[in-house]
Amino acid sequence: MESSCYATEREYQLLRVEGIDVYYGIIPAVRELSLRVERGQIVTLVGANGAGKTTTLKAIMGVLFPRQGTIIHNDDDITRLSANRRVRRGIVLIPEGRHVFSKLSVRDNLTLGAYHRTDREGIRRDKEWIYSLFPVLKERESQMAGTLSGGEQQMLALGRGLMGHPDLLLLDEPSLGLAPIILGEIYEVIREINKSGITILLVEQNISMAMKISEYAYIMETGKVRTEGKSEDVMRRENIMKAYLGD
Repeated sequence: MESSCYATEREYQLLRVEGIDVYYGIIPAVRELSLRVERGQIVTLVGANGAGKTTTLKAIMGVLFPRQGTIIHNDDDITRLSANRRVRRGIVLIPEGRHVFSKLSVRDNLTLGAYHRTDREGIRRDKEWIYSLFPVLKERESQMAGTLSGGEQQMLALGRGLMGHPDLLLLDEPSLGLAPIILGEIYEVIREINKSGITILLVEQNISMAMKISEYAYIMETGKVRTEGKSEDVMRRENIMKAYLGD
């Protein structure tokens, strides 16, 4: 019988990744990786290019399957579950590079984000909430997504993901290619999304920005978690920042 302390700890954990190995063919990309994300947190996963951050998100999303280890969401083992079924459970990935449907309108992109939902009133409310987060999307709702600026496309990608009504949002490099002023706006909205009750696992190369908004950080190097801790503590450890992040 598990201790009451351990049971209480698990109640707060929305996601547990335990000892996963992920390969591309015969090449190991992630090895013996474990992490925890508690409900309501923003947790950041940082590291240099090629560290295995995106691969980790893909494994959590079900785009890739680990050769060993387990992935637990809401106390259920989802290690072999398809990506489609993970979306229905409340896990949504906003991929690096945005990948909006360029020949569809803003409105249609958002509607597609809710493809698995049948609660029409909830869909309507979520769309209005997204328009309140990103007023420019409301202004451009009939515009083709491919004609939006990079920052607007990132807003649309976030909005489309939120239409899936996630409890866990996986964000892969949301700052990529954005001007500093737009980056600030995006990160303010990420804070608002988190305040609404959505838990966030964030992959970023903009380390200072990621650390500022996250509560806990994992630092990866060559496919493994090398260190972890409260974000503010990790930022203070200059030896860690230089060794693993090159700062």
